[in-house]
Amino acid sequence: MPLHLYKMKITHASLIILLLLASCGGKKEPTEKKLSDYKIEKINELVGIARIEPASKIYPLGSELAGKITRILVVEGQMVKKGQLLLEMDESAENAQVTQSTSKVTARNEKVKSLQAKIEALNIKLKAAEVNMKRDRALADAKAGPEKNAIDSETAYNNLRADIIIAQADVREAIASLGELSAESNYFSQLKNKKKIYAPEDGMLLSIEVKPGQALAPGAKIGDFAPSGGLIAITEVDELYAMDVRNGMNVTIAKQGTRDRLSTGKIIYCSPYLSKKSIFSDKADNLEDRRVREVRVRLDRPETVLIGSRVECIIKL
Repeated sequence: MPLHLYKMKITHASLIILLLLASCGGKKEPTEKKLSDYKIEKINELVGIARIEPASKIYPLGSELAGKITRILVVEGQMVKKGQLLLEMDESAENAQVTQSTSKVTARNEKVKSLQAKIEALNIKLKAAEVNMKRDRALADAKAGPEKNAIDSETAYNNLRADIIIAQADVREAIASLGELSAESNYFSQLKNKKKIYAPEDGMLLSIEVKPGQALAPGAKIGDFAPSGGLIAITEVDELYAMDVRNGMNVTIAKQGTRDRLSTGKIIYCSPYLSKKSIFSDKADNLEDRRVREVRVRLDRPETVLIGSRVECIIKL
């Protein structure tokens, strides 16, 4: 066979093989999946850490005045009633001020009484002087008595009237000063009463941070107080699931790190905004950039938990 015919046959055969490979052996480009092809897994519950607090919040008790503690009448963890005496401080200085002020009030009351008695006596003399003045004037006008007697009687009458006006002014001044002294006495009595610390409402005294004999500065903290009104669990839901929680959802409270149920409850409050993670950030350098939604749960069995404790909060979605 001629060489050029041989080469031509090889070339045609190669072209046929290449065409067959191109038509049969190539791979198809992968097609993009539709959104409906992806399966999204739905969660049934959220689990987080919660802190147990009174529904009305814990707040500190303090003293408005400085003083030395003489008696503490309650113990930590004791339930108290509104107005119950909790603590007493030394009242000796306030007692002296109240005694002094009371003495001033008593003395001023006596002065007011004395001035009022003086006015009564002057009124009696004024009536007698009026009788004498009218008699002497009548005698003088009838030429039966000297004019001098009539003038002297009129002068005595006018002097008594002036004395009564002065005495009445003294009474008004004494009564006004009596009001000031009474206000002062009341002020010292209130200071004395502030040396006693009373329960502001029904609740529990969680802690006592002072002891008898200790001197307190004004505004010094005495302890922490938890008002009555049930307990709540406060937790934080990550912003990823913030829209999945709402009021009325059922919650299980369990021991931290376990599923041992302590109580059940319901969500009663969901914060209307997201805030920085804060409730469980124990370190000042915790700078994790996450936002959370605060959630509060009312407990069905508050007696099973302790105020301030941390628990597992399982929210049923």
